[in-house]
Amino acid sequence: MSYTKLITINSFMNEVYDRIYKNKPFDDKLKPYKKSQIKKVLKYFEDKEDYEKCQVLSDFINKNFNHKLNYT
Repeated sequence: MSYTKLITINSFMNEVYDRIYKNKPFDDKLKPYKKSQIKKVLKYFEDKEDYEKCQVLSDFINKNFNHKLNYT
């Protein structure tokens, strides 16, 4: 039997943020987040004017998707 988990956009975005904040750059199925996914979450929080979360997400993108830093 298969169960589906119904979540709202708000809870999904907060879940992604919480995992990134805890330094877990992957979802619950251990699939890494893509840069485009994180940018969508960033845009969502910008629209909600939650700039503290935006800063965390922006720092994560700059750190983990930077060729010059060699993806440290």
